[in-house]
Amino acid sequence: MRTSWSRSPWTFFALVFVLGAPFTLLGELSDVRLPANMPLSALQFVVPLVAAVILVYLNDGSGGVRRLLRSAFDASRIKRAWYAPTLLIMPVVTLVSYWLMRIAGEPLPEPHISLSAVLVYFALYFLAGVAEEVGWTGYATGPMQQRWGALGGSVIIGTVWATWHFLPYLQLHEMSWALWQCLHTIVARVLIVWLHNNTGNSVFAAVLFHAMMNVTYSVSTDRWSYNPAVTGLVMLIVATAAVVMWGPKTLSRYRFSRALR
Repeated sequence: MRTSWSRSPWTFFALVFVLGAPFTLLGELSDVRLPANMPLSALQFVVPLVAAVILVYLNDGSGGVRRLLRSAFDASRIKRAWYAPTLLIMPVVTLVSYWLMRIAGEPLPEPHISLSAVLVYFALYFLAGVAEEVGWTGYATGPMQQRWGALGGSVIIGTVWATWHFLPYLQLHEMSWALWQCLHTIVARVLIVWLHNNTGNSVFAAVLFHAMMNVTYSVSTDRWSYNPAVTGLVMLIVATAAVVMWGPKTLSRYRFSRALR
Protein backbone atom coordinates (compact mmCIF):
# COMPACT_ATOMS: atom_id res chain seq x y z
CA MET A 1 0.00 0.00 0.00
CA ARG A 2 1.41 3.39 -1.01
CA THR A 3 0.91 6.15 1.52
CA SER A 4 2.08 9.75 1.42
CA TRP A 5 3.29 9.72 5.03
CA SER A 6 5.63 6.81 4.35
CA ARG A 7 7.25 8.67 1.45
CA SER A 8 8.09 11.71 3.54
CA PRO A 9 11.71 12.21 4.63
CA TRP A 10 10.30 13.46 7.93
CA THR A 11 8.83 10.01 8.51
CA PHE A 12 12.29 8.61 7.81
CA PHE A 13 13.82 10.99 10.36
CA ALA A 14 11.26 10.04 13.00
CA LEU A 15 11.80 6.32 12.37
CA VAL A 16 15.59 6.78 12.65
CA PHE A 17 15.16 8.26 16.13
CA VAL A 18 12.72 5.55 17.23
CA LEU A 19 14.91 2.70 15.99
CA GLY A 20 18.06 4.35 17.33
CA ALA A 21 16.74 4.80 20.87
CA PRO A 22 17.57 1.24 22.08
CA PHE A 23 21.17 1.63 20.87
CA THR A 24 21.51 4.97 22.67
CA LEU A 25 20.15 3.38 25.84
CA LEU A 26 22.56 0.46 25.46
CA GLY A 27 25.47 2.90 25.22
CA GLU A 28 24.23 4.70 28.32
CA LEU A 29 23.89 1.56 30.41
CA SER A 30 27.08 -0.23 29.35
CA ASP A 31 30.74 0.74 29.65
CA VAL A 32 31.74 -1.70 26.91
CA ARG A 33 33.69 -0.01 24.12
CA LEU A 34 33.94 -0.77 20.42
CA PRO A 35 37.08 -0.11 18.31
CA ALA A 36 38.31 3.52 18.48
CA ASN A 37 36.78 3.68 21.99
CA MET A 38 33.28 4.04 20.53
CA PRO A 39 30.33 3.41 22.89
CA LEU A 40 27.88 0.63 22.05
CA SER A 41 25.46 3.29 20.81
CA ALA A 42 27.68 3.56 17.72
CA LEU A 43 26.03 0.33 16.55
CA GLN A 44 23.06 2.48 15.57
CA PHE A 45 24.82 2.98 12.22
CA VAL A 46 22.51 0.25 10.89
CA VAL A 47 19.40 2.28 11.67
CA PRO A 48 19.26 4.61 8.59
CA LEU A 49 19.52 1.56 6.34
CA VAL A 50 16.77 -0.28 8.18
CA ALA A 51 14.49 2.77 8.25
CA ALA A 52 14.95 3.44 4.53
CA VAL A 53 14.39 -0.20 3.60
CA ILE A 54 11.15 -0.32 5.62
CA LEU A 55 9.75 2.81 3.98
CA VAL A 56 10.83 1.90 0.46
CA TYR A 57 9.36 -1.57 0.84
CA LEU A 58 6.03 -0.11 1.97
CA ASN A 59 5.86 1.98 -1.20
CA ASP A 60 7.80 0.14 -3.90
CA GLY A 61 8.16 -3.41 -2.69
CA SER A 62 11.25 -5.59 -2.99
CA GLY A 63 12.18 -4.09 -6.36
CA GLY A 64 12.47 -0.66 -4.81
CA VAL A 65 14.58 -2.05 -1.99
CA ARG A 66 16.98 -3.66 -4.48
CA ARG A 67 17.36 -0.36 -6.35
CA LEU A 68 17.99 1.46 -3.09
CA LEU A 69 20.69 -0.99 -2.02
CA ARG A 70 22.38 -0.95 -5.43
CA SER A 71 22.65 2.84 -5.24
CA ALA A 72 25.30 2.47 -2.52
CA PHE A 73 27.66 1.00 -5.14
CA ASP A 74 27.00 3.34 -8.07
CA ALA A 75 30.69 4.15 -8.54
CA SER A 76 30.25 4.38 -12.32
CA ARG A 77 28.50 7.73 -11.85
CA ILE A 78 31.63 9.38 -10.45
CA LYS A 79 34.01 11.15 -12.82
CA ARG A 80 37.64 10.52 -11.95
CA ALA A 81 38.36 14.12 -10.97
CA TRP A 82 35.82 13.91 -8.15
CA TYR A 83 37.56 11.03 -6.39
CA ALA A 84 40.24 13.47 -5.24
CA PRO A 85 37.96 15.70 -3.11
CA THR A 86 35.89 12.72 -2.02
CA LEU A 87 38.88 10.88 -0.59
CA LEU A 88 41.29 13.70 0.30
CA ILE A 89 39.24 16.49 1.89
CA MET A 90 39.08 14.83 5.30
CA PRO A 91 42.79 13.86 5.53
CA VAL A 92 43.76 17.40 4.50
CA VAL A 93 41.30 18.97 6.96
CA THR A 94 42.62 16.72 9.73
CA LEU A 95 46.27 17.56 9.05
CA VAL A 96 45.57 21.30 8.77
CA SER A 97 43.68 21.13 12.07
CA TYR A 98 46.59 19.31 13.67
CA TRP A 99 49.12 21.89 12.54
CA LEU A 100 46.89 24.76 13.67
CA MET A 101 46.75 23.21 17.12
CA ARG A 102 50.55 22.82 17.10
CA ILE A 103 50.97 26.47 16.08
CA ALA A 104 48.63 27.46 18.92
CA GLY A 105 51.00 25.77 21.32
CA GLU A 106 49.17 22.56 22.15
CA PRO A 107 51.66 19.83 23.16
CA LEU A 108 50.82 17.25 20.50
CA PRO A 109 53.00 14.31 19.40
CA GLU A 110 54.38 14.10 15.90
CA PRO A 111 51.76 12.64 13.53
CA HIS A 112 52.25 8.97 12.82
CA ILE A 113 50.01 7.05 10.44
CA SER A 114 49.77 3.28 10.59
CA LEU A 115 48.77 1.89 7.20
CA SER A 116 47.38 -1.26 8.81
CA ALA A 117 45.18 0.82 11.13
CA VAL A 118 43.95 2.92 8.20
CA LEU A 119 43.02 -0.19 6.21
CA VAL A 120 41.20 -1.82 9.12
CA TYR A 121 39.33 1.35 9.95
CA PHE A 122 38.42 1.93 6.31
CA ALA A 123 36.97 -1.57 5.96
CA LEU A 124 34.85 -1.11 9.10
CA TYR A 125 33.76 2.41 8.29
CA PHE A 126 33.00 1.65 4.67
CA LEU A 127 30.35 -0.83 5.82
CA ALA A 128 29.03 1.69 8.33
CA GLY A 129 29.01 4.36 5.62
CA VAL A 130 26.95 2.16 3.33
CA ALA A 131 24.37 1.60 6.07
CA GLU A 132 24.11 5.29 6.95
CA GLU A 133 24.26 6.82 3.48
CA VAL A 134 21.66 4.51 1.94
CA GLY A 135 19.34 6.34 4.32
CA TRP A 136 20.66 9.90 4.64
CA THR A 137 21.70 10.27 1.00
CA GLY A 138 19.90 7.55 -0.96
CA TYR A 139 16.53 8.08 0.69
CA ALA A 140 16.35 11.57 2.21
CA THR A 141 18.60 13.89 0.21
CA GLY A 142 16.61 14.04 -3.03
CA PRO A 143 13.25 15.10 -1.58
CA MET A 144 14.85 17.48 0.93
CA GLN A 145 16.72 19.24 -1.86
CA GLN A 146 13.59 19.53 -3.96
CA ARG A 147 11.81 21.26 -1.10
CA TRP A 148 14.58 23.34 0.48
CA GLY A 149 17.36 23.58 -2.11
CA ALA A 150 20.75 21.90 -1.84
CA LEU A 151 22.17 24.04 0.96
CA GLY A 152 18.93 24.24 2.95
CA GLY A 153 18.25 20.54 2.55
CA SER A 154 21.78 19.58 3.54
CA VAL A 155 21.71 21.78 6.64
CA ILE A 156 18.37 20.29 7.73
CA ILE A 157 19.57 16.72 7.19
CA GLY A 158 22.86 17.59 8.89
CA THR A 159 21.03 19.02 11.89
CA VAL A 160 18.89 15.87 12.19
CA TRP A 161 22.03 13.74 11.74
CA ALA A 162 23.89 15.70 14.44
CA THR A 163 20.93 15.55 16.84
CA TRP A 164 20.69 11.79 16.32
CA HIS A 165 24.38 11.51 17.25
CA PHE A 166 24.26 13.98 20.14
CA LEU A 167 23.70 11.58 23.03
CA PRO A 168 26.35 9.12 21.75
CA TYR A 169 28.73 12.11 21.51
CA LEU A 170 27.99 12.87 25.16
CA GLN A 171 28.79 9.26 25.99
CA LEU A 172 32.28 9.96 24.64
CA HIS A 173 33.06 13.47 25.91
CA GLU A 174 31.80 16.55 27.72
CA MET A 175 29.07 18.91 26.50
CA SER A 176 31.35 21.42 24.73
CA TRP A 177 33.03 18.62 22.75
CA ALA A 178 29.63 17.22 21.74
CA LEU A 179 28.35 20.62 20.59
CA TRP A 180 31.43 21.31 18.48
CA GLN A 181 31.18 17.81 17.04
CA CYS A 182 27.58 18.59 16.07
CA LEU A 183 28.84 21.59 14.08
CA HIS A 184 31.38 19.30 12.44
CA THR A 185 28.58 16.86 11.59
CA ILE A 186 26.31 19.50 10.03
CA VAL A 187 29.13 20.93 7.91
CA ALA A 188 30.12 17.42 6.84
CA ARG A 189 26.58 16.88 5.51
CA VAL A 190 26.86 20.01 3.37
CA LEU A 191 30.06 18.63 1.85
CA ILE A 192 28.47 15.20 1.34
CA VAL A 193 25.53 16.75 -0.54
CA TRP A 194 27.97 18.87 -2.58
CA LEU A 195 29.87 15.72 -3.59
CA HIS A 196 26.65 13.80 -4.21
CA ASN A 197 25.33 16.50 -6.52
CA ASN A 198 28.56 16.75 -8.50
CA THR A 199 28.97 13.01 -9.01
CA GLY A 200 25.73 12.28 -10.82
CA ASN A 201 23.84 11.89 -7.52
CA SER A 202 26.17 9.10 -6.46
CA VAL A 203 25.49 7.51 -3.09
CA PHE A 204 28.85 5.75 -3.35
CA ALA A 205 30.62 9.13 -3.23
CA ALA A 206 28.77 9.89 0.02
CA VAL A 207 29.81 6.49 1.39
CA LEU A 208 33.47 7.10 0.59
CA PHE A 209 33.49 10.57 2.17
CA HIS A 210 31.66 9.26 5.23
CA ALA A 211 34.18 6.44 5.60
CA MET A 212 37.15 8.81 5.27
CA MET A 213 35.63 11.16 7.83
CA ASN A 214 35.48 8.35 10.38
CA VAL A 215 38.90 6.96 9.43
CA THR A 216 40.62 10.30 9.96
CA TYR A 217 38.78 10.80 13.26
CA SER A 218 39.87 7.40 14.57
CA VAL A 219 43.46 7.66 13.34
CA SER A 220 43.92 11.16 14.76
CA THR A 221 42.34 10.10 18.06
CA ASP A 222 44.61 7.05 18.27
CA ARG A 223 47.87 8.68 17.23
CA TRP A 224 47.71 12.45 17.88
CA SER A 225 44.74 14.42 19.13
CA TYR A 226 41.31 15.39 17.86
CA ASN A 227 39.62 18.71 18.59
CA PRO A 228 36.18 19.13 16.93
CA ALA A 229 36.26 22.89 17.47
CA VAL A 230 39.33 23.26 15.27
CA THR A 231 38.38 20.57 12.75
CA GLY A 232 34.81 21.84 12.53
CA LEU A 233 35.92 25.40 11.79
CA VAL A 234 38.40 24.24 9.13
CA MET A 235 35.63 22.19 7.53
CA LEU A 236 33.32 25.19 7.71
CA ILE A 237 35.83 27.18 5.63
CA VAL A 238 35.96 24.37 3.04
CA ALA A 239 32.16 24.07 2.92
CA THR A 240 31.73 27.84 2.63
CA ALA A 241 34.11 27.85 -0.34
CA ALA A 242 32.08 25.06 -1.96
CA VAL A 243 28.82 26.96 -1.44
CA VAL A 244 30.28 30.18 -2.86
CA MET A 245 31.80 28.49 -5.91
CA TRP A 246 29.01 26.03 -6.72
CA GLY A 247 25.98 28.02 -5.54
CA PRO A 248 23.65 27.33 -2.58
CA LYS A 249 20.63 26.35 -4.66
CA THR A 250 22.16 23.29 -6.31
CA LEU A 251 25.76 23.07 -5.01
CA SER A 252 26.57 21.83 -8.50
CA ARG A 253 26.80 24.86 -10.81
CA TYR A 254 30.42 25.91 -10.77
CA ARG A 255 30.48 29.67 -11.24
CA PHE A 256 33.95 30.19 -12.68
CA SER A 257 34.81 27.30 -14.99
CA ARG A 258 33.50 23.97 -16.24
CA ALA A 259 36.86 22.28 -15.88
CA LEU A 260 35.56 19.81 -13.30
CA ARG A 261 32.32 19.07 -15.09
